[in-house]
Amino acid sequence: MINQNNRERLTDQMQRGLITAAEANIKMVRDERFRVVHKLSRVVRKALNFAVKKGELEHFRKDGLKPEVYYHPNFKYLAIEARSKEVNYKIKALKAICK
Repeated sequence: MINQNNRERLTDQMQRGLITAAEANIKMVRDERFRVVHKLSRVVRKALNFAVKKGELEHFRKDGLKPEVYYHPNFKYLAIEARSKEVNYKIKALKAICK
């Protein structure tokens, strides 16, 4: 999760016209190191996918119960761990329902 200081810094930069909203979303993911994605607007998804093409971010596609993840290229291990935690949570929830 992005902390308050980073959020305010990005908001300030946007208000001063130094960065666009798309660039702010990319910087936010880079600052957080990874972001597990469930729903995204088309504009944000387009910006993040463009960053993947430029090499600023990396991306894991949704695969079965594994969620979609955008992450900083140096923190792939954190993205993998976050996906695993999400899958384990979903499996536990399904087991609880099926009892």
